[in-house]
Amino acid sequence: MPSNKFFYEGSVVLNNIIDNLDLSGWINRSTSAAVNKGATSIVSSGSFATLVNVGDILMDSLTDRFIGRVKSVSTTTVVFEKPIEISLPANSFVHVYPKFEISKIEIIGNETYILELIPSNTRYIGSSLPDRDTWASKTEEDFGAVSGDGSKVETQALVVGTVIEGRFKRVVIDNTGVAINHAAICYLKATPTIM
Repeated sequence: MPSNKFFYEGSVVLNNIIDNLDLSGWINRSTSAAVNKGATSIVSSGSFATLVNVGDILMDSLTDRFIGRVKSVSTTTVVFEKPIEISLPANSFVHVYPKFEISKIEIIGNETYILELIPSNTRYIGSSLPDRDTWASKTEEDFGAVSGDGSKVETQALVVGTVIEGRFKRVVIDNTGVAINHAAICYLKATPTIM
């Protein structure tokens, strides 16, 4: 018999002590020049040396599109196993593809404010773009809304029981005030497999 139950790989409780969950794979590195489709490497102005390992999958942080599987790493250059399938503009941020993502956030504290919410891609609500740039959404195109200004998620106290579902990389809640009033549960799912 079919079921409408959802299964999660894990959950993390956020509170006044642990106030954030970051599963973004964020390495704060961007391409130093434009990279054409078919290239076999990318170069950054910063070091990849301690941030990226052979076998890691690198993604374009803004679009969450696959760049390639890492074959080798030197200080500022990553070489891929195969030519890349996408073009990247100069200064495109990249990240290591994470094993898990946040698929549901459930508010369990009376005064819980979400200070930061970073989606996996622009098809989900957020307070910043997936590459951590300023949020810019086209509500009708991105969310199927008929009208709306595309403003970022509000940073007001959310009611206990409020649930936000989607695909998120990072969430931060306010940890000031009465400790028991600031809490949320983040439910995790494995990210889709990329070959």
